Parts: sequence; C-alpha cells; structure tokens
Amino acid sequence: MTLLGWIVFSSFTLATIYFFVQLMRDFLWNRGLKKFQKTLGENIPKTKALFWIKRSYGAIVAGLFMFATVFSNTFSLPETIGDRVLLHAKSVESGEHLKQLLSTQDSLYYNLYSGVDFLVEAMINEGAPQNEEKTRDFIGTNNQVSDVEEADIIKTDGDFIYYAARYTNTIRVFEVGSQGILNAKQTIELDNLYTDSIYLTDDYLIVIGYIYNYSPYRYHIGLDYIDWVYPSYTGTVIVYELETLEIVYKLETDANFHEYRLIDQSLYLISNKYMQNDEYRPMFKSTLEDEVETFYLDYSDIYYFEGVPIYGMTIITGLDLETFEVNSQAFLGRVDHIYANGDHLYTAFNFYRSYTYTDGFIGSIYQTQIMKFAIHSNNATFEYLGQTVIDGGVQNSYWMDEHDDHLRVVTSQFNPVINRLFILKHNPENDHLDLVGSITNGLGKPGETVYSVDFQGTMGYIVTFRTIDPRYWIDLSDPTKPTILKATERLGFATYQHIWNEAGNQLISIGHTANDEGVVTGLELTATDELNDKEDSYQLLHQASPTSWMYSYSEALYNPKAMMISPAYGIVAFPVNAWNYEYLNQEYKYTYVSEYMVFFIDFNQEDENEFISEPIIISHPVSDNYASIDRGIYVQEEGETPFRVIFTFSSQGMVSYDLLEMQTLQTILF
Repeated sequence: MTLLGWIVFSSFTLATIYFFVQLMRDFLWNRGLKKFQKTLGENIPKTKALFWIKRSYGAIVAGLFMFATVFSNTFSLPETIGDRVLLHAKSVESGEHLKQLLSTQDSLYYNLYSGVDFLVEAMINEGAPQNEEKTRDFIGTNNQVSDVEEADIIKTDGDFIYYAARYTNTIRVFEVGSQGILNAKQTIELDNLYTDSIYLTDDYLIVIGYIYNYSPYRYHIGLDYIDWVYPSYTGTVIVYELETLEIVYKLETDANFHEYRLIDQSLYLISNKYMQNDEYRPMFKSTLEDEVETFYLDYSDIYYFEGVPIYGMTIITGLDLETFEVNSQAFLGRVDHIYANGDHLYTAFNFYRSYTYTDGFIGSIYQTQIMKFAIHSNNATFEYLGQTVIDGGVQNSYWMDEHDDHLRVVTSQFNPVINRLFILKHNPENDHLDLVGSITNGLGKPGETVYSVDFQGTMGYIVTFRTIDPRYWIDLSDPTKPTILKATERLGFATYQHIWNEAGNQLISIGHTANDEGVVTGLELTATDELNDKEDSYQLLHQASPTSWMYSYSEALYNPKAMMISPAYGIVAFPVNAWNYEYLNQEYKYTYVSEYMVFFIDFNQEDENEFISEPIIISHPVSDNYASIDRGIYVQEEGETPFRVIFTFSSQGMVSYDLLEMQTLQTILF
C-alpha cells in the first residue's frame, strides 16, 4: 500500500475505533441508567432499535471505508519487476484468482491468421576448414535477423545434413562425402514424437516436436451434457550429442510450441497453452542424465492485463544449452507472431475488441497487443519490459522490426480496410510502449490490404494489393515523422521482399502475377534495380486449354525457410509444385509434379532482361500423390577436388545437382 493509502486507512481505522468507543460508552451509560432508575422504582422506557442504529452509524460507515480502502486496491503499490513499476502487467498470484479471471472472459478463440512469414535477410554460414587442402561453405537457413537462428526441417554444417520430413517420426542423417556424394549415415527414430523443426549447434542436434494426447472432456449445452475427446499436445525438446547422436537432455511441456529462436547457446521457446483442465499452471518435465524432474510454474510468475481478452496463456521459456537450466514466465492472452533480435523479443497478439453493425455490414474493432522482453543470451534468461495495444492486426513476424531501440510495426484491419504503421519505444519508467510516430493514412488504395513488409535500416517497404501492386517506400530515419517517399505500381503483388544489397536499391521479390481485374494468373520472381529504374521478372503462368488445366504454387510464397537465397553466391532457389489435369479420350488424367528451381541473379548485367538467369530445374520423380520438394541445401568445397552441389529433399527421396557439370549428380529414394 502507498503512503497515502496508509494515511487514509489509518484515518478510517481511528474513526472506526472512536465511534465504536463512543457506542460502547453509550451502551454502558444507558445500562447504568436503567439500573439506577430500577432502584428508584421508576418505569423504564424500552430503547428503540432505531436509537442504536443511529448511534452506530458512524462506526459502520467508518468501518466500511476502512475495508474498502484495503480491498479495492485503490492505494495498492504497483507491481514491480526489479526496479521497474508495472502499470499494466499484474501477477495472478493464486489458482482461485486465475479461475475468477477466466470466468469473466469471452472464451471464444479467434484463429485470426495462419502463421505467415516472409524473408527479410539471408544468412550465410561458413563451415570450419576440415584440413589445409579443403574448405567448405554452405547456405544456411533464411533467417529474419542475421544473428538469430530460426528452426527449420533441415540443417547442415557443410559436412552433414539433417532432414526431418514433415509428418514423420524420423530424422535422416547424411554425410556429404567427396565430390558431393551423399551417404546415408543414420536414421533417428522418434517413436511417438512428430517433428516440427530442428536446430544444429557445434555440439548438439536439437529436435522440437509434439506428442499428441487425447483427453476426455464434458461440456453442457442447456441441460444436456456432451462427452467428447479433445486433442492436446506435449511440446517436446530433445537434445542429441552430435558425435554419438545419443540423447543428453529432454524437456516436455503441456503447451503447444508456437515459435523458437536460438541465440548463442540460449534456446527461447514461445508457446500457447489452452486451459481445458483444472491445472492451469504450465508443467515442465526435465530429463538430464536419467534424472527426471517435474515442476510447475508458480502463479506469481503468471501475469495478466486488464482489458486484454484471455484466449489462453502465452509461455516464454529460455533453455540454457550449457547448463540445461529452464527459465519461464507466462502471460494470459495468446501469441500470434514474434520478432526477435539479439537484444529484444516482441510478441504480437491479435484480437477483436468489439463488433459493430452498420447499414447491413458487420464491422469490428481489431487490435493487437505488443509485448517487449529483454533477452540475455548468456544464460537464457529474459525480462518483461512493457506492452501496449495498437489498432489493426499483425500478419507475420516480418511486419515487425526494431531499429535503434524503436519497434516499427505494420497492421491491417478489415471492414473497413485500414493499413497503418506505428513506431513504438519502451518507457523505462514503467511497462508501457509509447507511440512516437505513425502513418495512419495513405498506405494502400481503397480496399487494398497489406501483403508484404520489409524493413532495411531507416527504410521500410510495404506492398498492398487489390487489383494492382503499389510498393510504398517509407523513410524511417526520423522515428517521430515517418514519411512515404513514393509508391511504385505493377500488376500482381509480392508476398515476400528481399533487399539484395546494402544500399537498398536492389530488390528480389516473389509473388503472384495478376491481370487488369486483379485475378491471379501465376507465380513470378522479380529483380528490381530501383536506382536505375530497371526490372526483370520470370513468370510461371497457370496454363489452361480446352483439354488441360495447370496450377503452380510454391511454399516460398508464405514461408521464407523454403527459399534458399544468397547475395554472396548470387543464388535464389525455391520449390515449385504443379498440378496438371488433362481430359483425353473422355477421361481425366491428373499429374502432380514437384520441381526445385535455381536462379542466378546478376544486377551488373547491362541488359535488365538478364538480371535473372533461366532456371536450373531439379525434378523429383513424377507422382500421383502429393510429395512436394521441401528444401534445398547448397554445399561447396574448394581445393584439389572442388564441388558445388545443390541437394534437394522431399519425403520420397533426395536428388542432387552438380553445378560444375550442370547435371543431376545423385538420386536416393527413401
């Protein structure tokens, strides 16, 4: 309680004591008077109850104010983390308090957006020299931030490739031999664990996945009860020692992993937990050297925010890969997207505030809660710094970026469509993210929503689309006055943008082609030199005829990890899937083809139509079933026996391509 609170509380307490003492004096005096009147033989009138009510009025009122001062929390000290005052985050403290909070919330869960990501920056990892005669390089995972490693279904160190095919319980380990020949080394069986992503460090292979559990649940509709079974997930992390591929550590939780980031030797796990059972606290089960420890997060480490709906619980966990210590906190709400660099981590939670009905149309107030954390990668700890709520929704992590301690974030909303850019900065005196600058008008023509965002230093690039693709160039050098410099237009739209050079004028984008009416007609890779007003594109058009129909698609449209991109090597590559229907001899014939397309980019070409090379196409066997190429890995070795090979992987097998001989090198069927 604050000092003013103690003064007010003490005043009401003294007043209560005073009136109570006066009431007791009146009672004793009245009782003595009655005894005296009785000795005189006088008729003693009965004291009316109203008399005592009036006499006790002061004590009752003062007592009520005293209790109100305590239980209203009006003069409560604000919560703190360290030396900082928390104006927004409040600790749950107990299970009963959490149940009370849940009972006041709308339990509807809105799946607003799928996890859509777009590539911003490629990262090239250099393999360590094996001996004096040879060196190996490779292109690593496409990460949003260069020093922050993201998980993927494939990883390499140049000598070994680890591949976790989707929807399987296995990890295939291959050794890259001489001349780029791939040799199967081992298959790791994961039993009932389904892989989501993997990491590779100097010492460990880290596998992140889920174990599916099915639990009975009863809910009532009116007077009837319905029994059903709901699925739940045990988010699991398994750490393998690289040399032996033996398990050295295992962490299990009762939450659903949403995203992960690896910074130095610290693994950060961001999870969502949906509270269907009676145990609301997040559970952790840690196994190290056959010693098993099960523990729950304390209620005091669970926080909530007034005015923010509770669709579940966001859990942030740091795992130290040197000591295997676990640090965790939870926040009621949900996480939809995250952004992380080497110093800070941001979470975005999209929710509907309310609905409106006007002129036959349903509108909504759509908002996003942004939370900021300081991360300490030396020991996998983190610290909640602050939060705010902004208008509109964040669609993916690339809509957020931090520069000079300012968060730039783009939002979009519907009914009506409004696109905005906000610039936020943490207030060090409390836990609030202050708005320092914004653009709330002029981003997109009427009805155009945001499709891709890219930030590069003091510049921002936003693409909107309805029938044509305007790309907005935004000057962010003054955080308090972001300014739209210009907008360039073209048919179609980009779903991913990549700044190719440090100057920022060379841009690679992938997206859809479209006609004048805004109808999507195919895929397109574009290389733009904005400084010299030049552009080259390569189109993969959907084809249609009276007897056939074809549709092309690429995972790289929504997932940057599916794209292999390296300005240093001048390579852009990604998988393309094609479905082809033909009607011949009164029969329909369906063919599914999966290809991996490798392009070389050279902005130094005088002819702008030669920025993008003709693609090298690596094909996997034609299949009647869906078997997409998942990823491509580039490894090169210099020395007496050099090689430059691209290895492509699908659930059916591996096909490699020799870039020196320009031919298929090897095929392995799984």
